[in-house]
Amino acid sequence: MLSRVVLSAAAAAAPSLKNAALLGPGVLQATRIFHTGQPSLAPVPPLPEHGGKVRFGLIPEEFFQFLYPKTGVTGPYVLGTGLILYLLSKEIYVITPETFSAISTIGFLVYVVKKYGASVGEFADKLNEQKIAQLEEVKQASIKQIQDAIDMEKSQQALVQKRHYLFDVQRNNIAMALEVTYRERLHRVYREVKNRLDYHISVQNMMRQKEQEHMINWVEKHVVQSISAQQEKETIAKCIADLKLLAKKAQAQPVM
Repeated sequence: MLSRVVLSAAAAAAPSLKNAALLGPGVLQATRIFHTGQPSLAPVPPLPEHGGKVRFGLIPEEFFQFLYPKTGVTGPYVLGTGLILYLLSKEIYVITPETFSAISTIGFLVYVVKKYGASVGEFADKLNEQKIAQLEEVKQASIKQIQDAIDMEKSQQALVQKRHYLFDVQRNNIAMALEVTYRERLHRVYREVKNRLDYHISVQNMMRQKEQEHMINWVEKHVVQSISAQQEKETIAKCIADLKLLAKKAQAQPVM
C-alpha cells in the first residue's frame, strides 16, 4: 500500500523535476514511453545476481541520491513523512485493522528475510549448483557422444576415401582366384591326357610283350620239334666233351 502511494506521488512530481532521467527505474518507470520499434538482435545483458540497494525494504537508494543535492540528507525523510501525514490528515488513506495486519505481516516478512534470507539463498544456490552440475554432466556426456559420433563419421569417411585400395585388392584376389582355377583345370586336363596316353602305351607294351612271348614259344616249339633223337644224343655228347675240356683247362691253370 505504502509503496503504491510513494510511486504515485513521485510520478505526479516527476514532470516538475529537473534531470528526471536520474531517477531510479523503480520510481519513474511508469512515466517512460514504451519503445514500439523493431526488437534489436543484440544480445541481452545478463540479469544481475543481486538487487540494488533499498531503504526501508522498498524505497530504492537512487531516490535518496536524487533528492540529496536539492533537499539535503533529511529531505527524502521529510518528504515521505509529509506525504504520509497529508494522506492521513485528509483521510485519503484511512487506518483500518487491515493496516495493522499489513504492517505486522510486512514486518514479519522483513524480519524473516533479514534473518533467514542468506541461509535460504545459500540453500537455493546449492540446489541450483547441483542442478547445473547435473545439467553440465548431461551436456558433457552429450558432447562426448556427439564427438565420438563425429570421430566415427570421420573415420568412416577416411575409409570411404581409401575404398579404391579395397577395390584393387578385391580385383587382385578375383584375378588370382581365376588364375588358380585356370591352372587347376589345365593340370586336370594334363593329368587326364597323360592317363590316357599311359593307358595306350601300356596296351601297346602288353600287346608287344604278348606277341614276343607268342613268337618265342612258337620258335621254341618248332625248334624242339625239328630236333631228332640222334641229334639230341650227339648234342648231349658234344656238351659233355666240352665240359670235360673246360675242366682240364681249369685244372691246368696254376692257382694265384
